[in-house]
Amino acid sequence: MFSHSNLIKQGAEAKIYKSSLIPSEPPILIKHRFPKTYRHPSLNQQLTTQRLTFEARALTRAAKAGLDVPGLRGIDLKTGVLLIEFIDGFTVRDVLLDPKSHQNLTRHINHILHQIGIQLAKLHSADLIHGDLTTSNMIIRLPTPEPTTAQVVLIDFGLSFVSSLVEDKAVDLYVLERAFLSTHPHLSITPSIQKPSSEHFERVLEAYGSHLPTKDWNLLQTRLANVRARGRKRTMVG
Repeated sequence: MFSHSNLIKQGAEAKIYKSSLIPSEPPILIKHRFPKTYRHPSLNQQLTTQRLTFEARALTRAAKAGLDVPGLRGIDLKTGVLLIEFIDGFTVRDVLLDPKSHQNLTRHINHILHQIGIQLAKLHSADLIHGDLTTSNMIIRLPTPEPTTAQVVLIDFGLSFVSSLVEDKAVDLYVLERAFLSTHPHLSITPSIQKPSSEHFERVLEAYGSHLPTKDWNLLQTRLANVRARGRKRTMVG
């Protein structure tokens, strides 16, 4: 399987390959959760089975909820492999960090931020918590006929879980807010005009809130403010 694949990313838990298993078919991604040498083999197998099974279920649940996520193509629990659709495109992180190379998209950054908010509202309405929301885990799918029709795809559900708790959803949003502030302290409206990333995250929240029932959004805003306050306190304490 891996002989016809190219390693494109390696993390602490898994290796990601781009593969053309069938030459006449579109490429796919292979996510291989490799065994850890310091774990007993039976524990390795148990953890791999649990994590891959839940990631596959999360992708299926997200797709049924109308989210733009990679399609599930297969799973092999014995070898620790998940097969998913390969999304051709740029990560939101790359677009925001290098606006000059993506001018056709950065001119319509508000549309992209709006799409992110809509995707997150659908995610949380399905009681799915992503667990690792960053701009690296969002891809603008290509080809994009018009920047105003750009489709934002959420990827990497390896840390996701199901929860209806407002606290978990607020923390999910807070993780993304911190990612905006740390990775993109200033973002471009155009290649020559920049604003603090906090304003861009507010565009995400506006779209998010507009796609939730008013009562739910009010509860989430209150809880997000509490999560932010706790985060600031931890920062001051060190």
